[in-house]
Amino acid sequence: MIVYRLFLTAEERQTLAGWQKKYKSHSPKLQRIQILLNSDEQAGRRPASELAAVLGVSTKTVERVRRQFCEEGMALFEPKIRKTRSDKKIDGRVEAHLTALLCQSPPDGQPRWQLRLLAERLVELAVVEHISTTMVARLLKKTSSSLSTARSSG
Repeated sequence: MIVYRLFLTAEERQTLAGWQKKYKSHSPKLQRIQILLNSDEQAGRRPASELAAVLGVSTKTVERVRRQFCEEGMALFEPKIRKTRSDKKIDGRVEAHLTALLCQSPPDGQPRWQLRLLAERLVELAVVEHISTTMVARLLKKTSSSLSTARSSG
């Protein structure tokens, strides 16, 4: 197990102490601040188990916060950039391309389209950067389409 040792600068200690007064008692940020202030080697570091018991968090939480601070510094408190989910990138244009593909005959003499083939074809045509077979299935369900060959009415 790696032990992360923190040596806070006077400026970091002052900033954290100021934030400690600002946040409410149930704030996750306040827990991180208290963990860091009590983990400072220069101010008398407390063992993770003791600190966890006092703050009402797990030992793993204390170790994780210490590790994150050693790796990221004060950036630990900055909001992280979130990735856009792929299904948020799916719009009517993608659905239209999928419907158009279903109207075409399947490739390589296949008897019918497969989800994998549809997904690969949408990527080949640069309609989307990537799409899962599950998302293709959802789109088909949404548009009430089927992969089976066209049935003749009569």
